[in-house]
Amino acid sequence: MEKKYLRHSIVMILLFFVGGFSMLLFLFQLYSAFWGEETFNFFGGKPVQNISEELNRSYPDDFNRSFPRERNVQPMTPEAILTSPFSLMLLFAGIISTVGGISVWQLTREKELKSMKEDITSLLMTPEEKAIVDELKRANGKMNQNQLVKRTGFSKVRIHRALVRLETRKIIKKYPYGLTNKVVLEKTSI
Repeated sequence: MEKKYLRHSIVMILLFFVGGFSMLLFLFQLYSAFWGEETFNFFGGKPVQNISEELNRSYPDDFNRSFPRERNVQPMTPEAILTSPFSLMLLFAGIISTVGGISVWQLTREKELKSMKEDITSLLMTPEEKAIVDELKRANGKMNQNQLVKRTGFSKVRIHRALVRLETRKIIKKYPYGLTNKVVLEKTSI
């Protein structure tokens, strides 16, 4: 991987990491919402059935009295847990981060492929063809054939032959333009 794409790769990895972490948290919350009774205490090894009984056993009475509790608290339904703002934020953050990571990956890949294609095309061109493509790039991709002869210094025959080779490889297109041709550099080729 080239050094110029290193920053893009770091952003892509971070987006995938954040997206994966958010999705895992959402899936854990989904699991605990529907199958919360089966959640194990990792240190004790036995399932925790009723958390209030567990708290009453582990703390003395004076500690429990110092925190007033509501007696009629209803447990949340799984649907209410999953549609809570925190759960939805986890889900959307996971989806958006993953889609962002995929987009950065695709854009980086397209730029790398375009760069490789330009390098390979440049290696396979003759000096005349390179000069023509360079002049077309300087002129924003459009130029008359007569102007190419003047700017490159090559003869009309050499320019014509080079343009025919470039046109067969779909690097340029020629259109009749009065007594000469309008030469247009294809955007997809280079």
